[in-house]
Amino acid sequence: MGVTLDYRFVAGSENAQPGGPLQLGNPLTAMLDAIRLQGSIAKAAEQLGVSYRHLWGELRRHEAVFGQALIAGGQGRAARLSEFGERLLWAEKRALARLLPQAESLAGVLDRELLLAVDPGLDVLRTAASHDLLFGGLRDALLRDARVLLDVEYVGSTQALQRLNAGGCTLAGIHLPLDDERLCRRGSLIHAAIGRELRLGVHKLVRFARREQGLIVASGNPRGLAVLADLARTDIVFVNRLKGSGTRLVFDELLARARMSPAAIAGYATEEHTHLSVAAHVAAGSADCGFGLRAAAQRFGLDFVPLVHEQYFLVCLKDGLESPGMRAVLDALRSDAFRRLAEAQPGYDATGAGEIVSLRRTLPWYK
Repeated sequence: MGVTLDYRFVAGSENAQPGGPLQLGNPLTAMLDAIRLQGSIAKAAEQLGVSYRHLWGELRRHEAVFGQALIAGGQGRAARLSEFGERLLWAEKRALARLLPQAESLAGVLDRELLLAVDPGLDVLRTAASHDLLFGGLRDALLRDARVLLDVEYVGSTQALQRLNAGGCTLAGIHLPLDDERLCRRGSLIHAAIGRELRLGVHKLVRFARREQGLIVASGNPRGLAVLADLARTDIVFVNRLKGSGTRLVFDELLARARMSPAAIAGYATEEHTHLSVAAHVAAGSADCGFGLRAAAQRFGLDFVPLVHEQYFLVCLKDGLESPGMRAVLDALRSDAFRRLAEAQPGYDATGAGEIVSLRRTLPWYK
């Protein structure tokens, strides 16, 4: 077909400085998304800051290359995406959501080198963490207020702790569904995967945020999904998280407690890397349901069935708690700015953020 889609990293603003947000963007899919949202080529052009004539010309040019219509409707009429345009747009949304942690990590590596070239005195705090939507804001605050660079690599919770114990990072980010202690009881899947990596007298837990997880379903919940058992219905297609991720551990423990067999769930073996890529699958109609964050569901205009609350923790070595970098992290977490950042994400609560808690008094398998 000879089609080339021009993806590029772009700065989050015209006046972006090193350390600012980077986004992976494509002009064509930005046009399609604006038309889908606005229902009008004229309004889409206004949203994008281009002329109507330019947008219409670009659409026609791409249609000639693809040999298929991108828009249903036309000049002077309400516009909507064609079936092909919808497929193209949602394929991109799924791919970008899947790649978000890797893209953020790559952007972070590039940013780190630039920032250290500008300011060699920056305190670099190496972090391995399960992906969370608040890390970008925390990173910005530390860089701005304390000259501390939060250098994050996104991995699963278990792998994050393994990195910490091997000396590969200073901080690890993990999440545990502590509101229901039965999910983290001694002998549970979560205890088996994470408990062995957490060591009394060696590690300290720092509260980060409380998050809500549940079933991500289409807008209006047309399938009427209400409880976990509904996933075994023959008309439901599920999309899962990667094996080894903290969210997959929580979901599998919920299934075990409900005495549900994974084999009974169509799509259980379909795995996605992130909460956002699960939500993108549901939004695109390629799955009826997934399990993930309320914030991810709302990002794609989807509905949500709450099942569990969990606590996200930062984990550090006890001996490193008084380091300047860790003190800056604690100050940032305890700030009003971080609390507002969390409150802006649906299903998040930063009450107690920055509080240092002991493993013995917090984790169910020690009680």
